[in-house]
Formats: sequence, structure tokens, C-alpha cells
Amino acid sequence: MFTITKAKPERGIWSSDQPSLPAPGRGMVMVDVIAAGICGTDYHIYTWDAWSAGRIPTPMTIGHEFVGRISAIGEDVTGFEIGERVSAECHIACGKCALCRTGNAHICEKTEIIGVDRPGAFAEQVEIPATNLWKVPDAIPNKHAAVFDPVGNAMHMVSTAKVTARDVLIVGGGPIGLFAAAIAKAHGARTVVLQEPNQARGAIAHSLELDLVVNPRDENCRSDILDITEGRGPDVVLEVSGNGAALNAALDIAAPGAIVALLGIPGGPVELDLGGKVVMKGISLIGITGRRMFETWFQVEAFMLKNPDLIEKVVTHVLPAKDFEYGFKLMDDGACGKVVLDFQTSQLKEAV
Repeated sequence: MFTITKAKPERGIWSSDQPSLPAPGRGMVMVDVIAAGICGTDYHIYTWDAWSAGRIPTPMTIGHEFVGRISAIGEDVTGFEIGERVSAECHIACGKCALCRTGNAHICEKTEIIGVDRPGAFAEQVEIPATNLWKVPDAIPNKHAAVFDPVGNAMHMVSTAKVTARDVLIVGGGPIGLFAAAIAKAHGARTVVLQEPNQARGAIAHSLELDLVVNPRDENCRSDILDITEGRGPDVVLEVSGNGAALNAALDIAAPGAIVALLGIPGGPVELDLGGKVVMKGISLIGITGRRMFETWFQVEAFMLKNPDLIEKVVTHVLPAKDFEYGFKLMDDGACGKVVLDFQTSQLKEAV
């Protein structure tokens, strides 16, 4: 079968013909992949940064955001049928530790991630534990269902930060930042400001009809944010850029007592003035990882069903899977929102 693989420990990504997967094991389900989104994590793996070099074994079939149809079901699996359309939670938690048993499986220390620790969804088939599957309503098109995962990241961050009736600054206009902006607006934020230096992504942000879109390189950026927040600064900062300088600037402008949710992963250590910018301002720093299983999935499904136009604005490209190199180039150039790869063109023509 056709796969997209990190074949060597260096910059780049390659196609590979792998043997078809064997029948799924006990508790497992085989899914024929219809479409899969290119994630920021996949881009980190493509560039082979320090995080990837220390985490990803090679060769590895990557990809973890997907939608597909069940093609085989292992023993002891109930509640699913052949042909059902599903997405899946890509974090496979142990299910036995104290974190898993207290509703915190998203931070299980024994978690394995498909496309990172085990073969992923950039392939014609992927094997997934049945407990991780999510049935997709017919009303959600494939190219939207393929991005449940990143919309879930954004939903987890926005929900945790409690944005309703508050001034929100989103630092970083990549796909998750854009999804977060749309969700924050839908959740009743008083104002939503998105900060992004890339012109193409700034244009997508403008299409979401946010209260303000700013370029951090413009000299008026800080004053514009203060003006729209009536001089106080944002009550909530959602940091998705992973840029240390941007985080420091956001902490500086954040209102006293602000909540700062961190989802962006820096390429290395970040130096912060904890005393001046966090402790003395009473700032709450919250780390966001993954999605709450499965509370976030219910929230995302409801959001997608009610706001398909917002998802549509962020998913800017659907490409044949064999054109994956172009998809990564679009990300390299910052010339896209969310890129989705089509693994079954004939099935996608109507739904996409």
C-alpha cells in the first residue's frame, strides 16, 4: 500500500510502498483512510528539528489526523460495523494509570501517538484501537472530518481558558490558531484579536471576521491591541506559535490576572521573566496538550455541525495524497491554511 514515511533521519519526507496490514488484532479496527490532514507535528518531522530527532524512530509512517471507513474488525470489538465512517483520537493512552482512571487520559505518561510512536494515517490503511474511534455524522464532509484532531486542540485550549465575555489574544495564525479564533468568537469572547506575521494566514483570519488582526512586525501592533482592550490588555492569551519572543511579548501586554494557555511547542528552551511578567502580574500559565477524551470530541462535533463555513475557510487545500511534497512546500512557504491529503479521490469527489 502507498504510505508517506519518514524514511531517514534528515530533512524531508518520502513515499513508500509497504505491505498491506494484517487482519486487526483483538480490540483493534482496520480503517481505510479517505483523507488526512497535514499537522504542525508532521511539519516538525519533515524539517527534522531537535524535537523530531529526539522522538521519532525511522522509518515511520507519519500522520495522525484522518477520516476513513472501517474495513475489518478484530475480536471483542462491539458497537462498530464494516463501512462506517470514522475519525480517531490519535493519542492511545494506557487506560490503567491514575490519570486515565480520573478523566485525564490526555496526559497519560504512557501515551503512544499514531504517526509518532506507531505507524500513522498517511497510508491507505491504519489500525486503531476501537476505543479510540469516533463515528462521523453524515453531515460533516470528509475534508472537515479529517481535521477533528486539530480543531480538538483548539477547542481544548479555548474551553480551558474560559474565553466567554473576555478579551482574547491569539498568538499565531496557523491552522490551530485560526480554528481557535473561530471557536473563541463562537463561544462569546468580548473581542478576538489574532496576531500573525504571515500575510496569507492574516488574510484567512480577516475572512473569519475577527475584531482585529495584527502583524507583530508592525510598529502599531501593541497600541492597536491596547486600544481594542480599552488599555487593559487581553484577559486571555492563547499561544500557538511556539515562538519565545512572541510569548514574552504576549506576557508583557497581557492584563493582570490573565490566563495564558500554551499549546505551541518551542524548538528549544524559552527564557521568561517569571518574576516580573508572571508572578507579580498574577498570570495563570496553563499547558494544553491533545484533547480531553472524549469531552472535546463532543464539543468539536457540535461546532462543526453548526459552523461548517468557518471550517471551510481554514481548510484551504485538498491535494491528492501523492502530491504530499507540494503540501509540505505550501507549509514551508506559509502559503496555506490547513492542507488535507486525499487518499481515495473517487470517494472524495462529492463529499469534499
